[in-house]
Amino acid sequence: MPQSFASGEALLAAIVESSDDAIIAKDLNGIIRSWNRGAERIFGYTAAEALGKPVSILAAPDRNEMPDMLARVRRGERVDHYETRRRRKDGTIIIVSLTISPLRNEQGEIIGA
Repeated sequence: MPQSFASGEALLAAIVESSDDAIIAKDLNGIIRSWNRGAERIFGYTAAEALGKPVSILAAPDRNEMPDMLARVRRGERVDHYETRRRRKDGTIIIVSLTISPLRNEQGEIIGA
């Protein structure tokens, strides 16, 4: 008999953690609340270094789009395949393609991205 998957929540957590893509959750104040191994690999910060910090630690010096992105999330908008520049821990500037989705709680209220 094939091995069954764990609960839906455990399965989702395993998928996020094993992804090569950076999967980052932030609250409506732009504070990082979740940071996977893909984010560690791409941006160079460990989860311990990133959690609780403002997502602006990733902002490239010539970019100021993060407040606008958070405003769009607050309105319930999704941002698909937005190409921009971000800064790694070592200061290297990289080009990334972002998809940003509003996160909702059980009552349907937007609580982050």
